[in-house]
Formats: sequence, C-alpha cells, structure tokens
Amino acid sequence: MSKRHESSAARKGPKQQRSKATVAAILDATVQVLERQGSDAATTSRIAEVAGVSVGTLYQYFANREAILDALQDREFERATEMMSRVLSGGAYHTDRDVARAVIEGLLELHSAAPALHRVLVVAGLSVTPTERVQAFDMRIIAVVKSFLSLAKVRIRRANLDAAAFVVYQAVRASMLACVVERPAGLDSETLVDELTDLVLRYLAVD
Repeated sequence: MSKRHESSAARKGPKQQRSKATVAAILDATVQVLERQGSDAATTSRIAEVAGVSVGTLYQYFANREAILDALQDREFERATEMMSRVLSGGAYHTDRDVARAVIEGLLELHSAAPALHRVLVVAGLSVTPTERVQAFDMRIIAVVKSFLSLAKVRIRRANLDAAAFVVYQAVRASMLACVVERPAGLDSETLVDELTDLVLRYLAVD
C-alpha cells in the first residue's frame, strides 16, 4: 500500500455499537459541513465540532480529512450498489422505460442528496480512494447490470452483454458526474433523467 493510501486509511474499524455511532456522526457531520459551508470549511476540527466529539476522538478513527472522504466514498458506493440491486432484481416495473428511469432516478437521488459531497468526491476521488477499490465498485455494478440484461435478453438488441453493461453504466455515470461538477445551464434533474433514459433505451432496447 502506498504512503498516500496508508495516510488516508481509517485508523480502526468501529466494532462496538457506540463506536459505529461515533463514526456515523463524524461522516454525517462532514457531509453537513460540505453542504452548508463548503469544502474549505471541512477541517477535522470543524467536523469534530459539528459531530459533537473531540478532535482526539475523531483521530482515533480517521487519520485525516482524506480518510473521512475515503469512508464517505465507500458509503456512497454501498448505497449505489444496494439501490441498483434492489431496482434491477425487484421485478416491480412493467416496461423497459420504467426500469431504466427508476435506476437513473435512484442514482440522481443519491447525488442530489449531497451534491457538494459528490463534487468533492468526483474532483478528489482518485486521490482519496485507491484506484483498485473504485474499479472493484465499477465491476460490481456492471455485473449487476449484466445479470439484469441476461434475464431480459429477449428485449435487448446488443449481442455482447459484457460490452453493453459496461457502456450503459459508464455513459450514465459519466454524464451524471459531469452534471454534478459542471452544473450546466438548462439541464435540470428532470431533463437529465429524460435524456439519460432515452439514451439507454435507444442503445439497448429492441424497437
């Protein structure tokens, strides 16, 4: 492990219920500071103050601010994985458009819940989270998409499901992340969902 990744690693895992609550409070406080005051204000001392813990307690779990962002990245990964697995395996949607829109709306909801956090994670993501963990997350999501496509293959026009799952996931992800970072004029949330849903359906679905 590189020195950069060692320095950003959490100092110890939260095993007791009280420790888990402390870690959750620190993570939630970081998001609160980012959203209300901006990235520059999100120092470890300010985060500890908002979390209601001492700086010493914070340092028991996180070596520095980068370690906190690393943990937040992991939490967002898990939330996205759970949402996509639930939507794609639930069988609650009647049409291809319903499924595609539900996934895209779910991802956008995660981003919209903490846009400042996601901007920080997008800009600093690879410098905070080890590349192999980002890639492992991508592979998990792509596997979920491929599994869904294989079950729906009668309606899918693409022959290579590995390629289709990769292209669909990365196209949606890249567009959504760019929108979070750049906040382009004339592209509100509803329009973004409409455009991405149409893009996915035109690429995947049989007419």
